[in-house]
Amino acid sequence: MGKTTILVIDDEQRFLDIITNTLKASDYKVLQALNGEMGCMVARKFIPDIIICDWEMPIMNGIDAIKILKQDDLTKDIPIIMATGVMTTAENLNMALSAGAVDYIRKPIDPIELIARLNSAYKLASSYAEIKVKNTKIMDQFNELKLLNATRDKFYAIISHDLRSPLNGILGLTDLLVNNYSDYEDSERKKIILWLRKSSYSAFELLENLLSWSRIQRGQIKINKENLNLKELVETSIAPYEYNSSKKNIEIIINIPPHTKIFIDRNSSIAFIGNLVNNAIKFTPEGGTITINYNENDTNIELYIIDTGVGMTSETIGKLFKIDENISTIGTNNERGTGLGLILCKEFIQKNGGDISVISEVGKGSKFIVTLYK
Repeated sequence: MGKTTILVIDDEQRFLDIITNTLKASDYKVLQALNGEMGCMVARKFIPDIIICDWEMPIMNGIDAIKILKQDDLTKDIPIIMATGVMTTAENLNMALSAGAVDYIRKPIDPIELIARLNSAYKLASSYAEIKVKNTKIMDQFNELKLLNATRDKFYAIISHDLRSPLNGILGLTDLLVNNYSDYEDSERKKIILWLRKSSYSAFELLENLLSWSRIQRGQIKINKENLNLKELVETSIAPYEYNSSKKNIEIIINIPPHTKIFIDRNSSIAFIGNLVNNAIKFTPEGGTITINYNENDTNIELYIIDTGVGMTSETIGKLFKIDENISTIGTNNERGTGLGLILCKEFIQKNGGDISVISEVGKGSKFIVTLYK
């Protein structure tokens, strides 16, 4: 552990020398400043353990210096002892304590009293530091608990509502076919089967996302980066969703050069690219367009998923990717969304050392930007 550092602020060099010699004899490290303004600059630069500050000084007096130091995040926790030979009335001393001083000492300085008050101030500083560390730990634990509760609540909400909806649809439609099969024409039965397929797909997609999310929470997702062909990777990622896009007559355009390489984990990138395109399909009306563009520079690769969909407000954008926000929405063809897919996207992108952002305008569409750093 290094020496305790004391900053002495006083406009009298004689006093500074007396304090310095006294403290150095007791193995303190001493810094000096000739006025309050200089003292604030030295304190911010060196962050001493304790400050001894004179009251009456030119340029900036001690009271003003203490107030400035106590308003600065860098210096607000440093104990300050007011030293004065003139302003010794109870009213003056109360003013110093109100400004932020923790103690005072009268001039001329008694060495024994000085060391005693410094020891007391140092213990106080150590207590401040311990309390600050404990408070930080408490806040970290609180935020972690808050996130765990939000994660649990999100999971329960999906299980109790979002997953139940497609399963109830499947059960209801199968009951119709089992109990009333002969009452329907072939065309009606086909329509029921298509509804079944839609509900089954919705349930499967949600279960896939839940399982991926669960593996992430338990730390079971392993990232194995390799050099991959980006265009082929995108084509593989969106293949499961091409049927849905064709049903809505949505054109998907991939503007990526055929031999573009990217260093990334295959499985997680297929998951987040697929989820982003699937999300674009949900919120793009029939006849719309989804464009996947690419840009590369010396530091990163950017992938853009741009749709001509319904767009989002700035308030909705602020809630995206947050587990404790409920943004369950309905797509342009009544597709259900829980927001879980986008949370997964962010998790997978970050595990690949990247980030995601959104630009959107209501009625004009959205642009999701995936930035992957080299």
